Amino acid sequence: MSNITVILLLVALGMFVWLVARSKSIRSFQFQMSIFLVVWILGEIAGSLQDSGIIVFTDLQGDIGLEIHVVSMVFFSIMLWLRFYYSERSGKKMIEGLDAALR
Repeated sequence: MSNITVILLLVALGMFVWLVARSKSIRSFQFQMSIFLVVWILGEIAGSLQDSGIIVFTDLQGDIGLEIHVVSMVFFSIMLWLRFYYSERSGKKMIEGLDAALR
């Protein structure tokens, strides 16, 4: 079953790498989310390969999949914070309220 998981993760990785390559700008939300998901999927692949014994890391490195997940979450947090900061600075709203949608 872990082989199927790795294969599906590789397919997802290919799709998101394609989205990154297709993206027009580094500042686009599509590019940033795709990078986040690529790093997250790499963490899943590393964790799955480590659990199945295909890749063996030293005891000093610990669970490499979880460490890669932490990196992806830090990137995601920084990305969202910067998008919020720049939208506040420019005076734009990131999301319109329900009132604007109902009009």
